[in-house]
Amino acid sequence: MAILQLFNKFKQNPEPINDSVKKIKSGDSLLKEKLIKDYKPFILKVVSKTTGKYVDMQNSEEFSVGLMAFDEAIKSFNENKNVSFLNFAEIVIKRRLIDYLRSNYKHSKVYPFTYFENDENEDGSLFEEKYLKIEASTQFDNIETKEEIVLFTKKLGEFGITLQDLVKNAPKHMDSKRLAIKIARILAENEELSDKLRDTKKIPMKELMRLVDVNHKTIERNRKFIIAVYFILNSGLEVMMGYVENVEKGGKT
Repeated sequence: MAILQLFNKFKQNPEPINDSVKKIKSGDSLLKEKLIKDYKPFILKVVSKTTGKYVDMQNSEEFSVGLMAFDEAIKSFNENKNVSFLNFAEIVIKRRLIDYLRSNYKHSKVYPFTYFENDENEDGSLFEEKYLKIEASTQFDNIETKEEIVLFTKKLGEFGITLQDLVKNAPKHMDSKRLAIKIARILAENEELSDKLRDTKKIPMKELMRLVDVNHKTIERNRKFIIAVYFILNSGLEVMMGYVENVEKGGKT
């Protein structure tokens, strides 16, 4: 009950922690020690959720990674931005855990969009079977992937796109994939284009064509895939981000 009350307190009053982080970065080391101690339950919750298992504070290497990541978040947090420190810290902890856990798995996987490119089962059934199947050797990756798929599906649904649409519309050739990813990055990194895409639920073709030397038919043909990658780039979907970066570097999918 005490832990639940503590989390409720965090949710109800998130602003003071931003002020505390600002003071810590100004040199208040005692406040830093207190903050880390007070927020150990928060760190424990993030670590447990990310790893999908019970975490022992005293003997868990994952919890130690979470503590170091929380400290890293304090050092790198930009208090001038209008964001919650706890949201930022959760992202940092999650990313460091992913790096740690993957480095300790012999059979770490990056799930590619080739699962979207199955010609035999265009209803997406094979995709779901491969993507969501639990295997002991890849338990962490599957837990992470399931969470990402839920968020990813929800985001796509806002644009009237389903996983089945991606099965049918994902580019088949590497060059086409790289071009689509390049366009998605332009949309993600340009605030004006990003806002228009979210507001209108359509790719701002006229503005985009000023920035890329691509036939508009090519963009329209790959519209759903471009939007899907756009969401990956903007939503912190770590597993899928691995695919995007792998394609951009010329790796195999």
